Amino acid sequence: MDGKNRNQIAVYLKNEQILTPTFYLKQHDRGTAKSRQLNEENRYNWNKATLTHILTRQEYCGDVVNFKTAKHYRDKHSSYVDKSQWQIIENVHEPIIDRATFENVQRILADAPVKRPNGDGYIHPLSGLMYCKDCGTKMHIRTIRKDDGNHYVTYCSEYAKGKARHPKCHSPHRVDVDIVMQNIAEVLRKIAQYSLADRAGFEALVKNSLAKGQTEEMKKQQKRIPQITHRLEQIEKVMDKLYEDNALGAIEPDRYEQLSQKYAEEYYPLKKELEEIRAHLSERENQSQRAKKFIRLVESYCDFEEVTPTAINEFISKIVVHERDVKGARYAVQRVEVYFNYIGKFENELTEQMEPSEQECKRMREEIEEAKKEKSRAYHRAYSKEYRAKNLEQHREYERMKAREYRARKKAQATLRPAQ
Repeated sequence: MDGKNRNQIAVYLKNEQILTPTFYLKQHDRGTAKSRQLNEENRYNWNKATLTHILTRQEYCGDVVNFKTAKHYRDKHSSYVDKSQWQIIENVHEPIIDRATFENVQRILADAPVKRPNGDGYIHPLSGLMYCKDCGTKMHIRTIRKDDGNHYVTYCSEYAKGKARHPKCHSPHRVDVDIVMQNIAEVLRKIAQYSLADRAGFEALVKNSLAKGQTEEMKKQQKRIPQITHRLEQIEKVMDKLYEDNALGAIEPDRYEQLSQKYAEEYYPLKKELEEIRAHLSERENQSQRAKKFIRLVESYCDFEEVTPTAINEFISKIVVHERDVKGARYAVQRVEVYFNYIGKFENELTEQMEPSEQECKRMREEIEEAKKEKSRAYHRAYSKEYRAKNLEQHREYERMKAREYRARKKAQATLRPAQ
């Protein structure tokens, strides 16, 4: 959900006179503002910040979330703790937001960076989704203003930082974003048409695509699980020993606090990584469920006459841009990989029709070279024609002058012959 949609929803809620959360809680004698005097003008004053806060709170899905904060042992001030330490009880009360929408919003917020507008105040739908193939960093989208309107191109952010002694990326990976949008729209239309025509065949294609991308990644993650588990057991033993030494007075309190904090900083990230890997593996194993989610998402759109930012965020997780096959060339073959939500890189006959083979790349390079030569020839033909049209009278006068000189020279030669 982008800023424009949130503004529209805020206006709708205000027109329908729906109470904001603060006034709703005060009306039911709850919340931190129940004993304060509030400005009645803000009773229905919804805004983007309020909607964003609602979409990031799991409580609105019907869950109860406890122990989100903890007091520090030194200053006794409450501070937010890592999500791995929360206690979540699901489906306790009636939800306000369905869980699918909430999970989709969390994925978008986690994957997408802060989207800053360009100089004209416009945020491109692909902003934050494009990555450099060589260095893996996010790419920046820039606006190029021309006579026929604004054009958008993307550059590798590491390359755009300027020349350095040891740069992370040695090429800009420049690509026209408008062309990428056209290709994405074409791929989405092909997927929608195929899925609506043959649902069973499309589901089989999605499962096969998931099976291709699982093998290597799952092996790496499965090797990582025993490494993390062994290290967590070591840290737990050390922490138990430290606690025992502290209780018996064998270690100074300051030293105990220092060591316990050090091991805690290592323990909780490893624990979080382990949970993420296990969740990722369980999600990978459930191919049928992921395929059905993607098919339901496709069916909810039917056609893609206009690709909106909402559709882009719901379908695409990232776009990987390769360097051109001829570096620095204006006209060259450039590969762009599209990764979809739920299914990742969708490799099948639908996308293979869009991705050229080596022979097709060679043929395209030859066509590009021939097109460049023909463009140069056409330019010179047009220039010569325009030049001749501008200087036609001068050219004719020059030809007449040369003709007079020729006749005068011939006449002089004719008069000299009898004298000889």
